Amino acid sequence: MTAQDRSGLPGKLLPILIPGILMLGFSSFAAAQVLQVNYVDPPGFGFGDNTPVQPLPGNPATTRGAQRRAVMDAAVAIWASRLDSSIPLRVSAGFEDLGCGDETILGLGGSTGFAWNFINAPRQNINFPASLATALRGQYFTELSAELEVSFNIRIDSGACIEGVESFWYGLDPTVVPAFGTLSFLELVAHELGHGLGFQSWTDRDTRDFLGSPPRPDIWSEYLLGLTENLTWSEMSPAQRRASSTSGTNLVWIGEQANLRAAERLLPPGRVSAEPAVGGQRHFPAWVQGFPPFLPPQGLTRELVLADGSNPGNPADPWHRSLACSALDNRDEVAGKIVLVKRGECTFAMKWQNVFNAGAAALLLVDNQPPGSGAIERDRGIALDRNLPIPIWLVSRQTGTRLRDALPGLQLKLGYNHAAAARGTNQGFVNMLASPDTIDSNVSHFSNAMFPQSLMNPSLTNLGFGGDLDLVPDLFYDIGWRSDAPKLAQYSGNWFNPARSGEGCQLTMEDGNEIPVLTCYLYRDGEQFWLIGNGVHLGDRFDFSGMTITEGADYGPDFRPEDVVRRTWGDIVMRVRDCNSARFEFMPGPDQQLPDFDTNMVKIVAGNCNRRASQQINRFRSGNYFDPERSGEGIQIAREADGASWVLTWYTYQQGQQLWMIGAGELVGNRIEFGDVLFTRGGQWGRDFRASQIERIDFGTISVQFDGCNDIEVTFDSDLPAFGSEQRRMTRIIPRQC
Repeated sequence: MTAQDRSGLPGKLLPILIPGILMLGFSSFAAAQVLQVNYVDPPGFGFGDNTPVQPLPGNPATTRGAQRRAVMDAAVAIWASRLDSSIPLRVSAGFEDLGCGDETILGLGGSTGFAWNFINAPRQNINFPASLATALRGQYFTELSAELEVSFNIRIDSGACIEGVESFWYGLDPTVVPAFGTLSFLELVAHELGHGLGFQSWTDRDTRDFLGSPPRPDIWSEYLLGLTENLTWSEMSPAQRRASSTSGTNLVWIGEQANLRAAERLLPPGRVSAEPAVGGQRHFPAWVQGFPPFLPPQGLTRELVLADGSNPGNPADPWHRSLACSALDNRDEVAGKIVLVKRGECTFAMKWQNVFNAGAAALLLVDNQPPGSGAIERDRGIALDRNLPIPIWLVSRQTGTRLRDALPGLQLKLGYNHAAAARGTNQGFVNMLASPDTIDSNVSHFSNAMFPQSLMNPSLTNLGFGGDLDLVPDLFYDIGWRSDAPKLAQYSGNWFNPARSGEGCQLTMEDGNEIPVLTCYLYRDGEQFWLIGNGVHLGDRFDFSGMTITEGADYGPDFRPEDVVRRTWGDIVMRVRDCNSARFEFMPGPDQQLPDFDTNMVKIVAGNCNRRASQQINRFRSGNYFDPERSGEGIQIAREADGASWVLTWYTYQQGQQLWMIGAGELVGNRIEFGDVLFTRGGQWGRDFRASQIERIDFGTISVQFDGCNDIEVTFDSDLPAFGSEQRRMTRIIPRQC
């Protein structure tokens, strides 16, 4: 989409003064928040609009205003899961008429002022946005009634403001792409909140003079570097900053944490490589569609074939049966292959769907525009109304024709030019937007050349409809925001996909939140299996490499630790959206002979993500326990986010095969009774899983008596003859400092 956000403009915000503290009264709930939203719209307007509407995926509200507020809540939860503050930061939010035009303004956002030399300031004589200054200071500034301000264009929902755009999309399901002709309101709100949290330059947008009396550099300018000048904006003159703001790839961000995240996230330019070479040429430039799925660095190699369908068109055109505008007639030929398709006659979405339905591994789209038009690169971020698991890559008309003429028998690799720098970087640094066309407010955004694109690019593309903050939190840590490290226990608990009830994962944080331990309970051919492993927290994800799977032992008195056989199963990545939702990526090793699989999960017991670290519940009893003399089995206990619910998973064996059981309970004193513990069978792996096939079998009860901070006594009481009753003492796998 080409609509611009034009946000983060300090010209509409007022500088604030250092002296003065205003401590306001809050309810206990508000006092625990990171962000407190105050809606400023009059009754019946904007966020208070009472117009009846139909529920949308992930957003069950039935009035337009309620749906808008639900999206705001979701965006707040996403940001509050990743940042922390000493006191609640006040957000002023509303709708207004921002007009329509060639570059329609979708929204505005920014911090409401700046401060310097405040208590806990990371640097002296530097301007900080009021939101960050207040978060660090722990006290309000008397001059402000809010620390962040965001507003949105009321005219977008009229359908008459932007050609081809009917309205905002208020859906919240991260698996459901915004409807065609809509713009993700979640992406927009998260973007504007990003400006309000400090993604903005505090320089005059016309002169690039520093603000303040006397003028002082701002924290943003400390990290903006002109590579040619080898000077930061803090070191430049206003004239140099003006020139730098239009210097293209010369302007970069030098914050360490953002660049470390960019190095692992951003991809180099795409290319396709032919085997054998085509006319003596092996590599051809390609563009990569700006939304998932993205191919891994090693790319994808498959045979290249033409689509074949009963499409209309001129029979004299060699492409006329390769438009993929209807179901493909050559399904057997294209299954598992890269399919070459000419652009035109129907939407990208229709081509993508038809190629996917035929079982293809990827879609390679050929431009229908003449050389030099740049149409494919311009459209690489086009919004589609679906979410399919095969990638779209794009090549020029000339390249596509040469590949077509080399068929059949051509192997093609969709890959990357690893000799080139990652898109949107220069000399290893992330590029900021410094367009030669304007000096408006470019430097308050990342460069549009970045790939994959960022939430903080200037154009809304519907890429952020799932709530991905990409590397933006890491940039905030560069300028002084406190990270989410003290809040990592918020991700503890049991996770599942409600549409796949019967399988799931349990996460606990060990050793003072330093070591995440994950167990997952799954199925293969109707039989249970479980995995366990510890991982690392990498900002936007938890990485569990080398998950362990076991076999060989039996239950109860017949268990012998020497019978347990441990093998490395593969890897799991947990990509967090907020404290209640995440995408789990399962990547079995090659010896497992299972396909990769990913699924979006939520907490079984949801928590309040908009909660400061100091207000997190105490989870010191959560963790993994075992009997050292019976290594190879054990239990995992998690205190859920509501503070009252506890879930226990018992990982053991029966006749050499893994067995897991699960139950919920409540803590009374130092004891938890887990009644109605059950085990299951009947499921399948991955996309073949059907919740209706799961059979649930009652085991009995398990009770846990806590004895100090590391030791427990566990009582198993089952009416099933195969299990019986017994008691065992267990201790933490990773002991706590008591």
